[in-house]
Amino acid sequence: MPPPTPLIIGSGIAGPILAILLKRKGYHPLVFEKVPALGDAGASLMLMPNGMKILNLITPTTTLLSTRNPLTTLWHGTASGDTTLGESNLPSTYTERYTQPAMGIKRTELNLHLKELLVENGIPLYEGYNLCNFDEDEELKTVMAYFTNGERVTGSFLVGCDGIKSSTRRILLSRQGVSEGDPVFTGLLQVAGISRGDLGGMLGERGVGGLSNWYGEGVHVVGYPVSSSSGSGDGEMSWAVTLAGTEVEETWKAVSDGEEMERRKAMLREKLVGFEPGLLEMVERANRIISYGLFDRAEVAAEQWFSSRAVLVGDAAHPTSPHLGQGGNQALEDCYHLSRLLPDVSEGAVVDGLEDIFGEFARLRQPHTAALVKQARHLGEQRVVLGGPERCRERDAGIVAAWSDQEAVAEGLDRLFREPF
Repeated sequence: MPPPTPLIIGSGIAGPILAILLKRKGYHPLVFEKVPALGDAGASLMLMPNGMKILNLITPTTTLLSTRNPLTTLWHGTASGDTTLGESNLPSTYTERYTQPAMGIKRTELNLHLKELLVENGIPLYEGYNLCNFDEDEELKTVMAYFTNGERVTGSFLVGCDGIKSSTRRILLSRQGVSEGDPVFTGLLQVAGISRGDLGGMLGERGVGGLSNWYGEGVHVVGYPVSSSSGSGDGEMSWAVTLAGTEVEETWKAVSDGEEMERRKAMLREKLVGFEPGLLEMVERANRIISYGLFDRAEVAAEQWFSSRAVLVGDAAHPTSPHLGQGGNQALEDCYHLSRLLPDVSEGAVVDGLEDIFGEFARLRQPHTAALVKQARHLGEQRVVLGGPERCRERDAGIVAAWSDQEAVAEGLDRLFREPF
């Protein structure tokens, strides 16, 4: 009997990792990606210890760290950088506490690295395959996926790793009588960039291994290193400016030169008046800038995550705003738990009771991810404060209070980073 064939929809972060984990358990996964060719996408993400643990299962994280500085400090301060609201060197202890550090990485680099791993593991990747529907046949124990290019593929079950605009989610919910519509704009925009230079010279020690947060009126900025040059302070810093604005189409297309690049820099110069000079220098040094809206979806119950032969993973199940830095990391945790619950079929075992397995997975993950989504949403509302200096002072006082108790900070990090094993 041939091995079970999972149809994995989406080749961002979760899709390839889940495919490799399942291949090691004897499955024959197929991965489908709607874009014609994976390329430049997004800015960066911070891989936290909980996500790094999963990544390390399929590719040694020490290799990735050879050209990147692990996170060593956390800093929160006023826009000018003159006043520290809260700081911690706990990140320097992550490897000791959780077995893995935290690390910033460009999304494009990670996506292409995972694509290479698919090839190395003999896992087919079909690009230009946009899911439009699927049928489940319990008698034959199969699922048939239909794509907008006219192709159809039969598999054993289907996993939707296709993000906040998930086709898999739309199809599953519609069969449950739910018409969800498009993601809802939160009222916040992010303008993000990658800048090269002497990070230590621009931001001191924070520029080399720190995740820094600057708080202004109606503006929040986060920055962290995503690459380093051995033996020098040179490297690349990823940064993102969050501010209130009107809805924009989410294309994720980066601008690297020309009039549009200058227009975006001019807008940032205006929004970042009074911010730390090193941060302003980073904006001027940007070799790419991307602008996008932040969108949200309503929480769905665990029973809505799955059907008899299909299940949602990552942002398809629990889309989250970037303010907590856990979107991608929680998707990786999903991959670990789903692969753990699915049986090993290396010796020819038959996969029965898929719906029960999917239900166990969803009921395990939904409460945890729902709480983190709410926490991220709340952080976003706290960070981009409108309404004048007094409200900003209240926000800053809240940050000082929260970070004054280092034991409480450590306990909060423990709850996140001791997962999933």
